[in-house]
Amino acid sequence: MRTTAWVVVLQTNGLVNKLLATLGLIAEPLQLIFNRFGTVVAMTHVLLPFAILPIMNVMRQIPAAQSDASRSLGAGPVETFLRVYFPQTLRGVGVGGGTVFILALGFYVTPALVGGPGDQMLSYYIADFVQKQLNWGMAATLSVLLMICVLLMLGLIGAMRWFGRRGEAA
Repeated sequence: MRTTAWVVVLQTNGLVNKLLATLGLIAEPLQLIFNRFGTVVAMTHVLLPFAILPIMNVMRQIPAAQSDASRSLGAGPVETFLRVYFPQTLRGVGVGGGTVFILALGFYVTPALVGGPGDQMLSYYIADFVQKQLNWGMAATLSVLLMICVLLMLGLIGAMRWFGRRGEAA
């Protein structure tokens, strides 16, 4: 539903082009859909909750007393944020980023509806090789490539956590 709404909003006679024309910022409509811009906007809108919710969850768990203690010890608001609050939110940023990364790998509908032929995700090509071209070997190869990307990402995160814990122990 959200993707279809973006098609309506970004099309040549859509709300954005009409608003820009009414304000006198453009003479003729811009191509905002069936290109990379439309794909990025629609995917961001669809995936944003998956990034925000884990970050908000972690931010709620940070006790306000820590910021108060930092301020009472002479740190300003920027230093308090950078040295106390922000480092504790990185776990939520990592979870949100990982979730968005994995979900974006499998995106199929949004890029197909909003993006152009050159702005498709890997899942589109996998489906194309299976359904239209009947090239199951290529589809399997792309699927394994996708799985390797996810495993590399998980391995990188695991290695970062391991080195982080090792550095704390030293």
